[in-house]
Amino acid sequence: MCRFFYSKTYHGFQRNYESNKKLENLTQLEKCLIKLNILGLLVSSMKPNLSIPVLIVLASSISLFGQVPDPGFGLGAPPTAPIPPSVPPPSAYGAPAPYTGMAPTVSAPPMGSPYAGPTLADPMAQQPMSYGYQQPAPTNSWGSTVQQSMGGAAPMLNYRYIEVGYRFVDPKLEGANGSHGIGIALVMDLPTMFFLKGTFNWTSGAGEATTKSARDAEYTLSTITIGGGVYMPITQKLHFVGEVGLVYANFDAEELRKSYTDGGIYIRPGLRYQVVEWMEVQAGVTVSSASDYDSKVFDLGGYFRVMPQLDVNIGADFGDQTRTFKAGGRLRW
Repeated sequence: MCRFFYSKTYHGFQRNYESNKKLENLTQLEKCLIKLNILGLLVSSMKPNLSIPVLIVLASSISLFGQVPDPGFGLGAPPTAPIPPSVPPPSAYGAPAPYTGMAPTVSAPPMGSPYAGPTLADPMAQQPMSYGYQQPAPTNSWGSTVQQSMGGAAPMLNYRYIEVGYRFVDPKLEGANGSHGIGIALVMDLPTMFFLKGTFNWTSGAGEATTKSARDAEYTLSTITIGGGVYMPITQKLHFVGEVGLVYANFDAEELRKSYTDGGIYIRPGLRYQVVEWMEVQAGVTVSSASDYDSKVFDLGGYFRVMPQLDVNIGADFGDQTRTFKAGGRLRW
């Protein structure tokens, strides 16, 4: 009897096994219903005295099977490994951009500000230090200072000016008295340490009265010089000056029987020295090839600043033919 029961049960499970394979994807509730159906078939094939114990055992087994979840039930899909980010090959990178340095994000402090300091362009640059005295002037090719501006240490030693003044000329000629006139000088500087100079002087005087008339004894003296020169600053306040050019002189005195027109080449070395901030002195010697006019002249003069660009001057020239005393003004720019 038991053999028949196990044989029938085995064949029943085998028939339902293929059906259960088709139902693998069914839900948990549907699987429990199928198991209950199988249980009913088994109980109906047993004897009445064995049906109740077998039913209890099978029901407990089915309830157990219904409570145990399938492997992986409720856990969801298995986790997947993270995908690493794709890294392009080295050839895909371009050449790195050149470093251009840090760019300032705020404007630089104004000049004179206590926050002003070294810049990014020149970190070692520092503000100029003041030591209580004036900075030395730039030097020329001779290694000496060159000063052409009014604001420097030697503002009066300038080579760009015009000079106009009164002249009294006393010729060393018998019968000729002193003459009065005007003198004009113009100096223009050139690049480096050269300059141009031109002068014009004119005076008129009278001689001793003659048998004809006093008017016949009048005379005039006019001179013109055109040349140039070079200055060499020995110090900030002492300049050596050299001039060379042409000189033309005309003395007209018919009644005195001494008239001439003379010309030649002249050379004048001299010195200019600024004694104080407002005073300058000059001295020089002029040598020319003239025969009738002064061939040697020693000159001495002084200039006194009365305005930033205006000076007054007095001076004297001592030649072998004339003596000249002069006073006037000089305008520098």
